[in-house]
Amino acid sequence: MLLKVEAFRDPRLWYHLIEGCFGGLERRSIEDLEQAMNHPSFMPEGLLLAKVDDKPAGMIWVRPLPSGGRYELRDLAVRREHWGRGVEDALIRSAMGLVMERGGSFVRAQTHSIKYYVEAYKRHGFKPSRRILRMVWEVGRISIPTPPSHVEVAPLRMRDIEEIVETFLKALTPYWDWWVEDYGGVESLRRKAAQWFRSSKGLFWLVAKVGGRPVGITGFRTLGRTANFFGAFTHPDHRFRGVGRALMAEVLRRLRELGVERLVVHTVASLEHLEPGAILYLKTGGRIEAEYIHLEKRLA
Repeated sequence: MLLKVEAFRDPRLWYHLIEGCFGGLERRSIEDLEQAMNHPSFMPEGLLLAKVDDKPAGMIWVRPLPSGGRYELRDLAVRREHWGRGVEDALIRSAMGLVMERGGSFVRAQTHSIKYYVEAYKRHGFKPSRRILRMVWEVGRISIPTPPSHVEVAPLRMRDIEEIVETFLKALTPYWDWWVEDYGGVESLRRKAAQWFRSSKGLFWLVAKVGGRPVGITGFRTLGRTANFFGAFTHPDHRFRGVGRALMAEVLRRLRELGVERLVVHTVASLEHLEPGAILYLKTGGRIEAEYIHLEKRLA
């Protein structure tokens, strides 16, 4: 068996490898992958293809995280006929070699919750840290929850951005602290969040208020009959008081009016149990469609 790993730039091959390995667990299109390849942060040398006897056998994607020195490995995928032949190990070694060449200090791996891939990362010193759930709502088939009367939900106003940014940052604690670290800490993310809320970049933002003060934020982007959901974030002082339910009710109501059929979100869960966001989504008609595992390794 002749096994080699090399960089490649073919979005169609990328698509066929992950679709062939994961089937319905993956929902990205060729267009999604082309968009990833055209992103300013994309590393051409980070898309790696494993060949066995000169035929595609698997792949892995190395992507830099926003904060310097941090990287993420995604899309480790090996054709079933090559399992147990060392393809996954060769891909992980090549990916880690690239990270070390670039002076990386931290690496996260995200993989579908499939034992073969999780165990492969563990062999290379990665430790599981959390789960990521892909959850969906069939918008036209579920009951929209009744929002509590004390929570007002309305579109974001530019004059509220400064207060909304602070609400959002506090709402990330403690479940999304790792994500804050990806962006280089609170101050760095504060600047980034202000840009998101000001420009929107196609996202529609909704704010929950109690007594006239912002206590929650959410947003979504429609793509035809599907909408990508930003998630419902509530200030810690107002959790478990109906704010999340109010945000979900307004999101689902607006999407139904727009004729959107499917709402999708990726949310965090611990390795042992669900976190409040996932519980809220289940209570409002969402279902878990796929589960990923985060594994981490520090290099310095």
